[in-house]
Amino acid sequence: MEKTAIRNFDRQSFHPDTFLEEISIQVRDICGSRKVFLLVSGGVDSTVVFALLNKILGQERVLGLHVDTGLMRKGESGAVLDYMRKNGFNNLRIEDATQDFLSSLEGVYDPERKREIIGNLYIDIKERVTAKLGLNADEWVLAQGTIYPDILETAAKDSFSTKGAHKVKTHHNRVDAIMELIEKGLVVEPLAPLYKDEVRKLGGHLGLPKELVWRHPFPGPGLGVRVLCNNVFSNDVAEKDAQMLVNIASAAGYDSCILPLRSVGVKDSQRTYAHPAVVNGACDWDALRKLSADITKSTPSVNRVVYALNSSGTLRYQLIKAHVTSSRLDKLREVDSIVTDVLRQSGEYDSVWQMPVILLPLINDCGGECVVLRPVISTDAITADFVPLRPETLQLIAEKTSAVEGVGDLFFDITNKPPATIEWE
Repeated sequence: MEKTAIRNFDRQSFHPDTFLEEISIQVRDICGSRKVFLLVSGGVDSTVVFALLNKILGQERVLGLHVDTGLMRKGESGAVLDYMRKNGFNNLRIEDATQDFLSSLEGVYDPERKREIIGNLYIDIKERVTAKLGLNADEWVLAQGTIYPDILETAAKDSFSTKGAHKVKTHHNRVDAIMELIEKGLVVEPLAPLYKDEVRKLGGHLGLPKELVWRHPFPGPGLGVRVLCNNVFSNDVAEKDAQMLVNIASAAGYDSCILPLRSVGVKDSQRTYAHPAVVNGACDWDALRKLSADITKSTPSVNRVVYALNSSGTLRYQLIKAHVTSSRLDKLREVDSIVTDVLRQSGEYDSVWQMPVILLPLINDCGGECVVLRPVISTDAITADFVPLRPETLQLIAEKTSAVEGVGDLFFDITNKPPATIEWE
């Protein structure tokens, strides 16, 4: 059991009052007379932890730091600071580290390497800020908004019940530098035993507003893991798999092809890194749901299926060399903002649990980079189902995103978890 876990936690009988009583004792036990330094992304988990620690220890013993990584959503960092100050949280600072992150990610293509760089940079920026403020490291511990699915997917050795689990991906809060601090007892993670639905219950209990507690989850590495990168051009799709896909899709009345890139997935608690397939035809959600399951079960090199929303019908795509750049981030930021606004206007925002929007290093015949919409519903993030959106909502999204310079075809991810993870990397 990790040093920051709640002792004898019973998830079946979770109640915010009981949890708050238990975690208050443990936080005070871990911290002693020391203060707490917390990285606040503005997402649900870190915001709930920030509110929780302020309640337990008081604002004078808690310092929050929001790092503007340049990987945030449109207007995110300013909105985080405004919200915190309007709601009485005056112990939050913002550090602009955009150039640090962009320069460190330049020329980096591997998803795991990106996560490691981002996670380590958070620690570097934290050290820079503490030095700037003249804080004595011996008087502080680090707090994180780690939740149980983070630990499960990382298969970290400090997890509660992950014996025999396999790593799906490295979370930014489980890089080596963090693990060393955890081993030394210098990290407090109050939410580590909880799933997202329990975190939300706790947030509501602490008095946080619904629009914050129920906002869509956003990954710690931000858009850094939603801007997919590529530096490999070999086509390793097995011919028999490509033919299998064509047979299954055509029998259901759909055109199809395997896309020449890979995304992360999970099968039997193990990581898969395989190809997405794209299908084109009638927008029949029941038929598409069955088709997606049939394809991923029968085609070994495919772990994810997307539906082409606005394809010209050719399904011709070219893989390009691409890494994380400010221009690609701006492009994705604009599309992500459009999608969020349309969902709020249509009243479907609250029916979607999470809505990743992903930019692919893949261009269509007109040279625009393809974008994936990934609306899902879940309670614990361990399993998830894709959420069909209304045709008029999709049409409006397609119309608005087509006006964004450099955006190509729009795909809709129709894969459940498993076999596909919620995020693409």
